[in-house]
Amino acid sequence: MQSDLRHLADGLLKMLESDRARVAAVLADEIVSVMTMARYLIEDAAQRLARGESEEAPEALQNASVRIRDATHRALALCSELRPKVLDDLGLLAALAGYFREFSQENRAVFVSPRITVAESDIPAGLKLAIFRVVQAALSNVARHSKASAVRVFLSMFEDELRLGIEDNGVGFDVERWRNRRNGRDGCGLGMIQRWVEVSGGRCHFEAIPRHGTRISALWRMPAAVGASEPSEAANPAVAAGPAEGRAHDRM
Repeated sequence: MQSDLRHLADGLLKMLESDRARVAAVLADEIVSVMTMARYLIEDAAQRLARGESEEAPEALQNASVRIRDATHRALALCSELRPKVLDDLGLLAALAGYFREFSQENRAVFVSPRITVAESDIPAGLKLAIFRVVQAALSNVARHSKASAVRVFLSMFEDELRLGIEDNGVGFDVERWRNRRNGRDGCGLGMIQRWVEVSGGRCHFEAIPRHGTRISALWRMPAAVGASEPSEAANPAVAAGPAEGRAHDRM
């Protein structure tokens, strides 16, 4: 028990440090450098105006405006990655729908088929961020490593369990080899997914066959007052789509 707690605590610290390092890198390498260049352009325009060179100043100001706009968009995107605002404002289902749209726009070679058959009220508030992060990490893994052409995301309630599944038709991997490497806590984003699930009180399972796809399953036991014994109808038509669940390598 104490060993498990130490693993979870270590995972949380690594996760926090990873996020901090990523934010620092984006701020230093992207946003700060862009804003610095915009400052130089504005100062150049001011100097030109002071010298009476009014014809070239508008172009420098326009370039500065474009750079500031790009930096603003990147800052907003970074804020969304750290804590999606829509998750707090509209809930998990809306946040997932928005993320699926963004993922599809950025990864046009991968077809995303969500099937979400729970209502927003079925999902405890304490699990919403964890579920979003698991889906986010899993789809990022698909885009970066799987070479898949299709991925399916399932979120449903069965009896007293909330079940999340993400499966793809990509190259798969050797699960046992991954587990034996650093106790299965690292590698291809799977360790991050495992930590999010465990920290939030769930159970996580990976299933894969090399060259035949991967399936990630996460289960959370629901209190009696939360969730129904029968799966509910699709609560969000913008998110729900696709056929019923099954094994990744059997259905892709």
